[in-house]
Amino acid sequence: MLTLILILLLILFFAYFAIVNFVGPSIILKPKQKNFLVDGKMITSPLDLGLEYENVEIKSFDGTILKGWLIQADKEPIGSVIYIHGTYTNKAFGLKRAQFLKEAGYNVLLVDLRYHGESGGEFCTYGYLEKFDISDWISFLLKRFPDVPVALFGVSLGGAIAIQTAGIDNRVSAIISEGSFANFSDLVFEHQEKKFKFASRFLTKKVLENVERIAGFKIDDVAPLEYVKRVSCPILYIHGKNDETVKPWHSTVLHRYTLKGEILLVDGAGHVNSWEVLGDKYKEKIIEFLKENCNKNKAL
Repeated sequence: MLTLILILLLILFFAYFAIVNFVGPSIILKPKQKNFLVDGKMITSPLDLGLEYENVEIKSFDGTILKGWLIQADKEPIGSVIYIHGTYTNKAFGLKRAQFLKEAGYNVLLVDLRYHGESGGEFCTYGYLEKFDISDWISFLLKRFPDVPVALFGVSLGGAIAIQTAGIDNRVSAIISEGSFANFSDLVFEHQEKKFKFASRFLTKKVLENVERIAGFKIDDVAPLEYVKRVSCPILYIHGKNDETVKPWHSTVLHRYTLKGEILLVDGAGHVNSWEVLGDKYKEKIIEFLKENCNKNKAL
């Protein structure tokens, strides 16, 4: 019996050691990518949806090569929108949104975040580095389209990055944040609870300490809730009431600390699928918000 207990303790120790030092940090810092499918067909470029585009790239502040697709408005643009995708995905996931934004008079820049899609980068840092990358993309757009205001449209992780970006860059005219998290450490704890039906603050803390050690950034700095207090532009929050991936309280708390904000909590919607639930009302709300807050012709 004693031998069996010792064996079980050793197994538990090595499992703990592996999760804390290798498995957990790898899952967080190097999320596996998914392909974007429409009606079962993999989308490889905007042309697959009938959208003319331009391949663009920049070198970010730390030398990382970042890539994107630029889709120009059908007419003289009234604004530009940077679409920021979520974890595990890439710029292709924004193409259906790009369709209605383009028709409404907006240039749309769909970017691959670092360590995602075609962009470079060793790790995903959940906004710690990405906020500076998006700021560099804003510079790219303003150089290309002077005097055309820029909005950020982020889903899931992208919404969190949009808020962090606007916290350091006052050139952002408006933000649409769909399914964003307020605090990264809370998000990791909730994911642990959802995936394993068990959650430990101690285990979460130890995993995140190794994430910090490996990638060289502080988890406490990945907190949209702190950055939103510095954001002066309007923010539209969209969140599904049934979201189990990023619980609705994240957007509710962010909205509470937003200077100029509104929130749309969608009955029957889960994680970033409010469009499917709301239909055209989703598009209409976004266009209405953008035309009010990111429109170079508004004052004319």
